[in-house]
Amino acid sequence: MLAVVKTAPGEGNVELMEVSEPRAKPGWIVVEVAACGVCGTDLHILHDQYKSYPPVTLGHEYTGRIVEIGERVEGWHLGDRVVVEQHAGACGECDLCRRGNHHLCTHKRPPGSGINGALALRVLVPAYLAHRVPDDVTDRAAAMCEPLAIALTGLESIALQPGESVAVIGPGPVGLLAALAARYLGAGRLVVIGRATTSRARLELASELGLETLDSSSCDPVEALGASFTNGFDIVVESAGAAATIALGVRLLRKGGRMVGLGMGDGREIAFPWDEAMNRALTLHFSLSSAYPTWDHALHLLRTIGPQVERLATDFTLPRWSEAFEAVATEQVIKALLWPGL
Repeated sequence: MLAVVKTAPGEGNVELMEVSEPRAKPGWIVVEVAACGVCGTDLHILHDQYKSYPPVTLGHEYTGRIVEIGERVEGWHLGDRVVVEQHAGACGECDLCRRGNHHLCTHKRPPGSGINGALALRVLVPAYLAHRVPDDVTDRAAAMCEPLAIALTGLESIALQPGESVAVIGPGPVGLLAALAARYLGAGRLVVIGRATTSRARLELASELGLETLDSSSCDPVEALGASFTNGFDIVVESAGAAATIALGVRLLRKGGRMVGLGMGDGREIAFPWDEAMNRALTLHFSLSSAYPTWDHALHLLRTIGPQVERLATDFTLPRWSEAFEAVATEQVIKALLWPGL
């Protein structure tokens, strides 16, 4: 079968090539991939900026159907539609695992970087990481369950309450998914903030989805939104990971407000407005990866917001993988989906 493979360490070294089809083994299942999203992590692996174990097939945001079941696997049947968590290899014994934080285990080897992933027709994964996709959730929507689970893990860490005001900074895939999820969870005023100079199409799509948007390249968002110590936002979702957007998030929050960080930076130290945050008595959360319960929460959520989530996706065939990677890197698309069976 064809697969997109990181063949060796170093810049580049990714190609579409023939690989052997996986076979089930005890405790594992083989999933025929319907669709797999391209993540920023895939681009980092391409440029050797994220740890991987080549040769390894890329791809970790996917959905598909079970086509082979290994021994000692119970509760699953051929043809079941699934999405799969990324925590293969979590040891189950370290302090993090024993506290229920398997997604943070330093021993894990996620599909797409540590073990073969889903930019291929079939992928072999541990059965215990699979979650059943509801019948009324399409493959296009289910393929975005993983980034939605990341957004939900962040929102759940700050305990969003109905009616609370939320500002989402950064209209990328996770930012837009966080905004759609926050609206479903009962947020009051909800604003998506981005720069039209670089993200015009994303802001326009957010508006089409019924979200309030603000172009931060044409105004000071704090003044435009009337934010202050007493009238600021309850919650800021920071999904850009830049010094300027982090500082903006602090200024947008009311006293006692909460910020959740979902955006990764570029590896360099980032200046932080400590005194401003201290004077506002803010709470700052950092959220990494996706916790087990949020996958089922995300799948349930997709039953309602699936049609909106699908609007984020642009489809590509597997042989067009390089084009899809470039489209993501240059922000020509919000989320690229590769369909290995087409």
